Amino acid sequence: MSSSNVVFGSALVVITIGYLLKSAGFIQAHDAKSVSKFLMHTTFPALVFTTMTHIDLSADLMWLPLIAMSFGMVSSYIGFLMFKNEPSEYRGILTMGSAGWNLGLFAYPLIEGIWGWAGLTYAIMFDLGNSVINFMVNYGMGTYLSAEKPKENVYKHILKRIFSLPPLLAMLLGLAMNMGHIQIPVLASEIIDTIAKGNKPMVLLLMGIYFSVRLPKRSYLKVFQVLSFRYTFGLSIGLLLYYTTPFGFEYRNMMLICLVLPAGMTLITYADELHFDTGIAAALVNFSMLISFALMWLLVGIFQMTTH
Repeated sequence: MSSSNVVFGSALVVITIGYLLKSAGFIQAHDAKSVSKFLMHTTFPALVFTTMTHIDLSADLMWLPLIAMSFGMVSSYIGFLMFKNEPSEYRGILTMGSAGWNLGLFAYPLIEGIWGWAGLTYAIMFDLGNSVINFMVNYGMGTYLSAEKPKENVYKHILKRIFSLPPLLAMLLGLAMNMGHIQIPVLASEIIDTIAKGNKPMVLLLMGIYFSVRLPKRSYLKVFQVLSFRYTFGLSIGLLLYYTTPFGFEYRNMMLICLVLPAGMTLITYADELHFDTGIAAALVNFSMLISFALMWLLVGIFQMTTH
């Protein structure tokens, strides 16, 4: 097998182990929320911080968050128009499901396995723009379309949510230390690196624990509409950028891969908070993970992304 097949194959095995542990009753689906919260406060920010302190910053990298933000905003607006005739309890979640990606709790382990630090550098810079989409555009859109408004000022509520996110804070701190050429003490660096190494297996197990395809039949069409739009639009723009931009091989690989990643896990949290259909939110996340996993594996093979 090629190295990419080993990465995807081993990832699939670990994901299956997580699913079997849940199916056998050793871990419950609701435990996934606790595991996810643990990762978001430990291994995920540690990995982001370590990567940001090691990357070689260049002007080209700044295009990635701009591409993520531009694409996400256009996707969100198209979703807003596509589902304007849906009942209010559906329109919000379908619109939010049209934009934003899941990098930290899906793509990072696969990207790290295939492209190493170089791939993570591109992915994390793309994720910087993705954070704006997931935590500002999607949450703002969902709040606007929801019958349940936050008690406090909406903009204050959104900003408070954004700047309390450990991965985003770790990203900004790592960038600042990189740009300021600030050295991390050896002991602190060793501790952070050790924690960061735990992200890959934990995320893959979590994907298996979360996975479920249960959904009322009446909702399948709505999920299919959102996913058809996400992947058609993402693949079209991704291929256009892949063949027309002057960036390097790995850079273009990451643009194409990132644009076909699954819907963000935040959809489930937002659906619960804003009183949307959580079943549809979970289905969008789960089905998109399944599709993106297969699509990434296929694209890596077709474009021979592991070799120049």
